[in-house]
Amino acid sequence: MKTLPAILAATLADRRARQNLRTLRHLLLMLVSLILIYTVVFHFLMEYEGQRHSWFTGIYWTVVAMSTLGFGDITFQSDLGRLFSVVVVLSGMIVLLIILPFTFIQFFYAPWLEARDAARAPRSLPPDTTRHVILTSWGPIEMALAPRLRQFGTACVVVVPELAHALELHDSGVTVMLGDFDDPDTYVRAKVGQASLVVATGADTTNTNIAATVREASDRVPIVAT
Repeated sequence: MKTLPAILAATLADRRARQNLRTLRHLLLMLVSLILIYTVVFHFLMEYEGQRHSWFTGIYWTVVAMSTLGFGDITFQSDLGRLFSVVVVLSGMIVLLIILPFTFIQFFYAPWLEARDAARAPRSLPPDTTRHVILTSWGPIEMALAPRLRQFGTACVVVVPELAHALELHDSGVTVMLGDFDDPDTYVRAKVGQASLVVATGADTTNTNIAATVREASDRVPIVAT
């Protein structure tokens, strides 16, 4: 199981994730800038009405108004001040309740979930894995073959190119490894040089592609195909 630091490291290593974090940072800076601008305007409008408040009180009022809490302990008496209050509340609703949550979910939380799910699907086998069988699909043949292999103490792994399918099989208890069929590195990471057999039961073109790619990674492992 991957730890939280490992998942965060994988997320930050992705270029799109870093761009999303920059976008989120810019929005947070925009929010801070709005709070500071509204605090300044609050201060001068209160001076115009003859009320005196500290700068910290201005920040407090701005945050309360933008978050639509509206305690009502500090209020404007003039129409200009009340108009300013409406502007602050509306902008707060747009920024805090719509733009910022949507951006956080879209640009940070969703990619983080994707990275977490991707971390659950193994991309390589342990170095000491030997005499195992590499399957390239999971259908009736593999479902019948896997229990027979276990009876003889032979491990098997299913190479799956799609993350969603890999997670589905992983959650159902099947040993899977994420990798593309046409990438020799996939079979290197699957320890094909130490494997007993590679089984290809897909379409003819897929099986041919798998066999040719496996041969780039190993010239001795037996390959069977339908």
